[in-house]
Amino acid sequence: MFTAISPNLLVADVEQSIAFYGLLGFEMMARVPENGKPQFAIVKEGSVSIMLQDKKSAEAELPFRFTQNPPGGVLLYMDVENVEEIRSRIDGKAQIVKDIHSTFYGTNELVISDPDQFLLVFAEDQKKS
Repeated sequence: MFTAISPNLLVADVEQSIAFYGLLGFEMMARVPENGKPQFAIVKEGSVSIMLQDKKSAEAELPFRFTQNPPGGVLLYMDVENVEEIRSRIDGKAQIVKDIHSTFYGTNELVISDPDQFLLVFAEDQKKS
């Protein structure tokens, strides 16, 4: 029944987030408005797409309590082909929360924080590496 999931991250600065995710290899697929300061964007890499929305515009559309609290409780877990390559792309450009490490369930993982403190986990299957 379900075919995809695209998280919508509420961010302080959409342009800054577009640039950050660009470091990871994501391409911008859409931006609203197209000119000027964006309030919304979609970035995509492979089969992973992430929506980025300005917090203020989200609060205007959905005055729900989660917009008033800092993010938390969600990790964006992404399967990747080469965790070392991602590590080298972000070196000195992103906060590393936990450097590349092996897990008991057979992955090599890297955990970083984006500019809005969302945690991104990049996992490479050890059998494929």
